[in-house]
Amino acid sequence: MPYGQNAKIGVAFQTSHGTPVTDVGSFYPMPFLSESITPDVPELISQNMQGRFDEGESYSGARNVAGTITNESQPISLGVALKAICGTPTLVTSAAITAHTFLPATDDFDSNVINIPMTMHKNLADGGQVPVFQDIVATRMELKIANGEFLTCALNYTGGSVASKTTSQDFGTLGITGKKWTWDVTSVELGGAANVEFAELMVIQDEQASPRWTLQTTRDPARVKRDGFRQVRINGTIRFMDQTEYDNFLALTTKNLKITMTGPVAIQSGYYDALTIEAPNFKYLSYPLNFNDPSELLVSFEGKADYNVGSGHSIKYTLTNTQDNF
Repeated sequence: MPYGQNAKIGVAFQTSHGTPVTDVGSFYPMPFLSESITPDVPELISQNMQGRFDEGESYSGARNVAGTITNESQPISLGVALKAICGTPTLVTSAAITAHTFLPATDDFDSNVINIPMTMHKNLADGGQVPVFQDIVATRMELKIANGEFLTCALNYTGGSVASKTTSQDFGTLGITGKKWTWDVTSVELGGAANVEFAELMVIQDEQASPRWTLQTTRDPARVKRDGFRQVRINGTIRFMDQTEYDNFLALTTKNLKITMTGPVAIQSGYYDALTIEAPNFKYLSYPLNFNDPSELLVSFEGKADYNVGSGHSIKYTLTNTQDNF
């Protein structure tokens, strides 16, 4: 009987859709709070009238492998998540420190999938064979930081299929022991000025994509394609101090929003594990001034990051760590 505390997940980036990664050295260990990556094997039931009350014959329907991996973010594992949702970053390296800049993709990975397809091993710690999934594609990422908590990342995958099982693999500990980001290493700038009134922030990048099936000799997805425009939402909670942000909401004013998280321990003299998230055109979509109890007024707002023509993106993530590339 395996325990979750003994389970391990490893993921690797494929070079092409349909070709799983077999080299264990290419896998990144992914710490997780929870995961729901699982095959969906639905029934296809005949609806013909056959002179009986019972259901018709049962066949296998359109299959899929999908789910979410949620973890407390660490400098290496977060880079894997950012590459999965954005694609390959641009790099600036100084000595053993690299700044990885991730921007939302402007092209699909190929004609089949929007983002880099991935292979996933799930070690169940039961001494048996390991489930292996291939061609899973990231479609939605949620980063969340709140007072008294760690930065967390939830990454949604879809479009995968079941690959051949293998024996348990050792993915190593790269990034597993890295320092996490806590709420007290976070600073927020709005419109170029520091703002200390935010109590919680959530950044959501949704590629608005889903799997597709075609007439071919497999029941697995053939594509993961876009259904609509990419959405970048920034929601949170802010302490109401005056009318300034409420007036910005009423006027649909856009401002530069910059969130910076700096690790507590130096990884090189003067350098720290750091994450910067910048939305050049942030605006509020809702700003309800509702009293629910006798305490101070906290506003649970919803916002978005619009595309900025000058910078050519809606959001930018810069991750600084000791990893030379992903």
